[in-house]
Amino acid sequence: MFTDGPTDSPHRYGDRGRTRLCVWHPSDPPSRRWVPADGLLALFGMVTEHLFKEAWWREHGEWLGDEHPHGPPEAAAA
Repeated sequence: MFTDGPTDSPHRYGDRGRTRLCVWHPSDPPSRRWVPADGLLALFGMVTEHLFKEAWWREHGEWLGDEHPHGPPEAAAA
């Protein structure tokens, strides 16, 4: 998933100016990830929550919720 706006976030990656959102970890179980059967509203909700957490992090320096150590997706999956 890609988004415009501020890119300073510990949960973004990619070669397009850090515009890709890291919403879930590749090793997360399906219950913590979006799957097509969940529908688009669920995906929009996950993205909205992620962007709120980014805004909070920029203002308060604290990430709300769980975090996994990660880097580029290839490194995280290894």
